[in-house]
Amino acid sequence: MEEYALTEEGIIEDSEEGIIEDLHASVSLEAQKGEFARFFADCHSSLVGQAYLLTGDLQEAQDLAQETLVQTWRNWAKVRDYDDPAAWARHVLHNFAVSRWRRAALRRRLQDRGVILASAPSEAHLELLAALRRLPINQRKAIVLHDIVGLTAEEIATEMKAQTSTVRTWLHRGHGRLKKEIGS
Repeated sequence: MEEYALTEEGIIEDSEEGIIEDLHASVSLEAQKGEFARFFADCHSSLVGQAYLLTGDLQEAQDLAQETLVQTWRNWAKVRDYDDPAAWARHVLHNFAVSRWRRAALRRRLQDRGVILASAPSEAHLELLAALRRLPINQRKAIVLHDIVGLTAEEIATEMKAQTSTVRTWLHRGHGRLKKEIGS
């Protein structure tokens, strides 16, 4: 018969087997949702305010607060036990804001140098990507390495640890399926 004892650290210990189980692991998902809902209600407006003061843009502030709260929920099982979960969330929000600033600065530098940033993919591009995803993985990888990276069939064979004739077959069949699906 197994015996369990509550220790001072809030842990249940199986005295016969020495197995330790954290009490918080047994907290139901519903209880965690309730705790997080209270956390959300308490912190949302202050996170938006902090983000607004960092960015000067209400829409961006709301986006940052949302990203922060999503990240907090993903880590809630751990964050809920911190002395100050709101401090953790504020730190995460700041990191998200800094990341956005860095991406914006990089975008500006690239634009200043005349680098054209990618625009939205065309319908034909999306159709090609969808057709590529439907190919078997070896055919897809061979086509990408050959047509995009520019490797020869021999180089692909070495990289994929396959016979050159097998790679040529993958390329032939893959190109055939792509041509049949998208017509070019």
